[in-house]
Amino acid sequence: MLRFSTFFLTFVTVLVLTGGLSWFAIRDYRLAEPVAQENLRGLALTMATAMEGVAARDPSLKSLASFQTPEIAYAALISANGKILFHTNSDLFGSEVSDERYRSLLIKGGLSEKRIQLGTGETVYEFQTPVHLSGQTCILRLALHTWRSDTVMRWAHQGMLVIFSLLAVGWILGLIIIWLLRRQGRQQRQMARQQELARLGEVGAVLAHEVRNPLAGIKGYGQLLEERLPDGKERGFARLIVSEAKRLEGLAHDILLYTRSEPFAPVPCQPAAVAAIVLALLAPQAQEQEVRFVCDIPEDLLVFCPEEGVQRVLLNLLTNGLQASSVGGLITVSGRRVGKWVEIRVTDNGHGIAIEMRAVLFEPFRTSKARGAGLGLSVCKKIVDGCGGTIEVKNVSGGGAEFTVRLPVAVLKNGEIG
Repeated sequence: MLRFSTFFLTFVTVLVLTGGLSWFAIRDYRLAEPVAQENLRGLALTMATAMEGVAARDPSLKSLASFQTPEIAYAALISANGKILFHTNSDLFGSEVSDERYRSLLIKGGLSEKRIQLGTGETVYEFQTPVHLSGQTCILRLALHTWRSDTVMRWAHQGMLVIFSLLAVGWILGLIIIWLLRRQGRQQRQMARQQELARLGEVGAVLAHEVRNPLAGIKGYGQLLEERLPDGKERGFARLIVSEAKRLEGLAHDILLYTRSEPFAPVPCQPAAVAAIVLALLAPQAQEQEVRFVCDIPEDLLVFCPEEGVQRVLLNLLTNGLQASSVGGLITVSGRRVGKWVEIRVTDNGHGIAIEMRAVLFEPFRTSKARGAGLGLSVCKKIVDGCGGTIEVKNVSGGGAEFTVRLPVAVLKNGEIG
């Protein structure tokens, strides 16, 4: 819980920082354009005031010719009838303007500003304002280079790109760190699991050498007593001894299988024949519970898995199905080839798998049964994984569970396994 709270707090903090930096970058970029426009307007007003003052002192307007700055693309003074009284290009003195953009200012007053494109292809900022000279109203037209304002916009754009790039790099690095931490966690869990298996292996060795031999003797003597005792309470006790000894023997066998370290030999096996053997073993228990088996596995299907492994998997899955089934239940075992896999499905119509058990269903010593060590399904997974296959489970509609075992297919080529 503490780790989740720390992760959640860190994630929220990173989101807030990302949102704040993003808002800051976008705001600066949006403010850059009006700031650049204000700079151009302020520069144009300053120059217009200065030129109007020079023109007022020199009615001949010759002094305006020396009014040159790097920001001015051109300047013109236009009379009310459209005649150019002054132009920074002296060749245009006395000519008529070729546009009507100045006339609305003569009527309405005020000023105008916009960006236009010159014949040279350059985009400039055009500023027009009325000026009063010698009793007449003229229009002063200034075209200013925009490279300063464009630089401001460019820097703002680059700043936004830098911030977003840094945020992207930060998120990528963060995701990489999370992935590495998750991988480290998986490795640590795997190491802990391997240590657990090592301890179980030691227990399995003890069971193999110290428990199985006396257990076999107990079972044998119990069977002998069951045969010799007359029907009655004592014979029932002997039968109970044999039953419990078999259960302990099966538990020891499951532990040995689960702690087995060497890989399974890739030998072919016929699932249909194995399923027939398992169904025959479970037939008495199924008859007692009035549960019906239906088997539909083609006889020509072959898988790469030892017969002992397939038998153990089917025995565990069908036993679980019997335990989950009620009187009059139905358990179906089917098989089919799907590409390079053979799918074997075991389906029952019992109560299904509880939600809280699905995540830990194949882990050892996890069971919802009153009697049981919780090794059956973990042994199934160990066997199937060792054969290079997969095992999955899901609840079916209408009640019940369906286990799907996928094992590598073994194909006959010219009478040989390939």
